[in-house]
Amino acid sequence: MYFLVFLSFMNNYGQVRNSVSVEDKVIGVQTGLFGFWGHYETKLSSQVSLRTELGLDLGLRKGIFTNDKLEFALIPNIVLEPRWYYSLERRVRKNRPINDNTGFFLGLKVRYYPDWFVISSVKNTSVIESLDFIPKIGYRKVWNNHLSFESGFGIGKSLSISSNYWDTTAELTFRIGYNF
Repeated sequence: MYFLVFLSFMNNYGQVRNSVSVEDKVIGVQTGLFGFWGHYETKLSSQVSLRTELGLDLGLRKGIFTNDKLEFALIPNIVLEPRWYYSLERRVRKNRPINDNTGFFLGLKVRYYPDWFVISSVKNTSVIESLDFIPKIGYRKVWNNHLSFESGFGIGKSLSISSNYWDTTAELTFRIGYNF
């Protein structure tokens, strides 16, 4: 008798658990203090997605090396980031939305800065080709299936490809966007 009740409970729990999942695909654009990005996020499993991103990061500098002039550059980058949305089940239990992958996540951001082009206020500007590996924690919120907010933080390693030099890098993200 107890065994049947236990099996019934496990069966019901399993059905609820299986219904909680990340979206099959999320497509959108975002902007923040330091750039513009387009992204495509696809489902790998019920709680894991793979985010692909193309963007332009904004770089600013002013000081003694620039004769006290403000210089800017828009630098292209490509990102692959697996994300584990670990809070989905808890959000559903608390009757909170999970649409378009709303929730807390852990990710491993792999970002590549190619030396293809740079949009800059200074002529003949180039980029040091590099590859970043940044474990991060973040939060994503979507309103009305379109307007999104995303924040995150991570510390990782950056590889300068030409010199084979490793350095520490950090990321602090605040972005707003639109999902299609």
